[in-house]
Amino acid sequence: MPLFRSFGILLNTLIIEQKIPYTLKKLIFLYLFLMTPSVFWAKHIVGGDITYRVLSSSNTSNRYEFTLHVYRDCNSVQGAPFDQAAAISVYGKRSNQRILNFNAPLGAIIPVPKPNNPCLIPPNVCVEEGTYTFERDLPIINDTYILVYQRCCRNESINNIIEPGAVGASYTVEISPLSQQLHNNSPIFKQFPPIIICAGEPLNFDHSATDSEGDQLVYKFCQPYGGGGRTGGNGCDETSPNPPCFPPRGNAVVFREPEYSFLRPVQGNPIVTINSNTGLIAGTPTEIGQFVLSVCVEEYRNGQLLSVLQRDFQFNVAECKPIVRAKVKADSVVGKTYFINACGERIIAINNLSLDRTIINNEFRFEINLKKPTNEVYTTWEPTIPFPDTGVYNGKLFLKPGTQCADTIDLVFSIFNTATPNFAFTYDTCVAGPVAFTDKSSSDNGKILKWQWQFGDGNTATTPNATHLYDTPGTKNVSLTIEDVRKCKNTATKSFSWLPVPPVLIIQPSTFNGCTPGIVTFKNLSKPIDSTYTIRWNFGDGGTSNQISPVYTYSTPGLYSVSLEVTSPIGCKVSRSFKDWVRINQGSKADFSYAPEKITQFNPTVSFTDESINTTRWQWFIGAKGYSTRQSPIYTFRDTGLQKVKLVVTNQFNCADSIIKFIDVVPEVTYFIPNAFTPNNDATNDVFKGKGLTENMKRFVLKIWNRWGELIFETNNPDEAWNGRKFNTGEDSPLGVYLYIVNYESPRGQPFELRGYATLIR
Repeated sequence: MPLFRSFGILLNTLIIEQKIPYTLKKLIFLYLFLMTPSVFWAKHIVGGDITYRVLSSSNTSNRYEFTLHVYRDCNSVQGAPFDQAAAISVYGKRSNQRILNFNAPLGAIIPVPKPNNPCLIPPNVCVEEGTYTFERDLPIINDTYILVYQRCCRNESINNIIEPGAVGASYTVEISPLSQQLHNNSPIFKQFPPIIICAGEPLNFDHSATDSEGDQLVYKFCQPYGGGGRTGGNGCDETSPNPPCFPPRGNAVVFREPEYSFLRPVQGNPIVTINSNTGLIAGTPTEIGQFVLSVCVEEYRNGQLLSVLQRDFQFNVAECKPIVRAKVKADSVVGKTYFINACGERIIAINNLSLDRTIINNEFRFEINLKKPTNEVYTTWEPTIPFPDTGVYNGKLFLKPGTQCADTIDLVFSIFNTATPNFAFTYDTCVAGPVAFTDKSSSDNGKILKWQWQFGDGNTATTPNATHLYDTPGTKNVSLTIEDVRKCKNTATKSFSWLPVPPVLIIQPSTFNGCTPGIVTFKNLSKPIDSTYTIRWNFGDGGTSNQISPVYTYSTPGLYSVSLEVTSPIGCKVSRSFKDWVRINQGSKADFSYAPEKITQFNPTVSFTDESINTTRWQWFIGAKGYSTRQSPIYTFRDTGLQKVKLVVTNQFNCADSIIKFIDVVPEVTYFIPNAFTPNNDATNDVFKGKGLTENMKRFVLKIWNRWGELIFETNNPDEAWNGRKFNTGEDSPLGVYLYIVNYESPRGQPFELRGYATLIR
């Protein structure tokens, strides 16, 4: 249940920020409204009003008894509870000043009865009424008293106002100076509006009030106002403001215009309205949801206003389920009349769709007029009725006759003869052409009005006679459905084999001018042809094929004529020759060699030698950026690794060929070790260090031992040198010969090891 509340608040936030459209929010709330009514409604207050009566009076003051009624959802403990003490304020309407503030204790809490309609099942909802009764002395003044109680909040799912979950309510009553002087009592509403209104059902609710002095009462829909805040802030933003703020004439509830307004709070057909004289709220609500309304009762005596009583409340419009509803499967329904048509049948089985199937036999019946002295009566749930002849027969279905929830529908049976579809067809069996279909249908019931042809290949027509050209051969299943003036339908189906040859052979080769080896696709566009036909191709060089659309390779240059012959399964033939149709030119053959065989970063220049055949133009694409149109270019590579070289050659016939080769430019390293050094700080040969190209060297290790086998220097950096001290930080090493070992790998992982002796000279 907290999830639904959070979801509603989130949706309101998104719509305020224009991140989702209001219509989408309505659909989501409508779904939750229908699927979980007992949870989604049980959250907040749904209405309230304040009335008063004079207990005693004097020339200067009146002692009033005020009664505040507040209504809330009661299906969930997550909803807003009644305030244990209601904060009431009394304001001067003209002065805008608060005159008095007090807390009224909560009295009785009673449930509001559900609508008493034994024929409908409304959703499970619950509303409670909390009553606060209190007495106060008020002096007679030349200003109108306004009593106000404020409370947040309304349901997030209300349909007709903006951001309903953050909008509270103000319940007010106004006491004019004349009412004070006459010691007048306010009107009192007779009853609270129904907590559930059924969509599509007429609403006639008496929202009138009684008045002990018999004053004139005028009713109208009026503007509801907010009060309190959802966030539980301070002052007017408190959930239950204490003291309540001045009746918020600048805080009117904002309706979603133009669909709703306070004068048009609920959609209906007819629209929901209130009678100004009687207080009757009438109409037929058509939209499911929750709707805020406010009704004002103005009390007049001799044309002068005494008081204004305002009630703010919420209508819950829901889909109610009828307990009993008569219904049968029919071809059409007009009001409560069900029309059942039968064509070519005299025995009709009734498909009874009525509610409720628990009705026993003596509580429903079919009465059918079969043009006999008395009606035929059937008491089975789904009777089978034999009709003596064609014609129109009337009947009735009675459900629970004589009870409060009884329902009756009229039945009209129209029994017709069936329409008889028929058609003929003609076509050239040997050469493909349109098939002509001729309607030969008939109907005893009158004129045929509709034709529906299904040609068996997905194509249709709706004319009495039709022609159709098929794309593919084979067996065709053609159906014709007709409908006569009585709406009787019938279908006839006929089959025939359509196996003609194409009227003309249409061939589309992939090229008319190729190069050896000339690979040509001959696309056969002729229709109709399929695998049941005999196909014979002659490609002009002795080659043949029996495929519908073959792919053929010409290996010798020349100009070739092509012919095609097609024979249908029933022996019809068609052929066509295409003289000098395909020209095949001598093609090019690309190839090249290069030197030297081994190419390294120290020797990156390569000479390319063209070895192509029948070539007049060359295009070289070397490495990442190299390009040349020379026949045999020279190129220097700037990077190591595999280098892609592509040669594209073209001859005088624009016949092209290409070849790709990969050249490996090998990365190498060099490393040389000296055999002596003199660490005497004369800036010449002071350290022991190898030299060479070490940039791409991997896993380098240099180790040096003295003559006693003690490791005195080690490094993984080929640029780090030994200065003659132990690990470059200890005392000077003595003169002598030292053993060194160097290990490393080439850029491609080839291992190397160097061993030798370094002589230290001082």
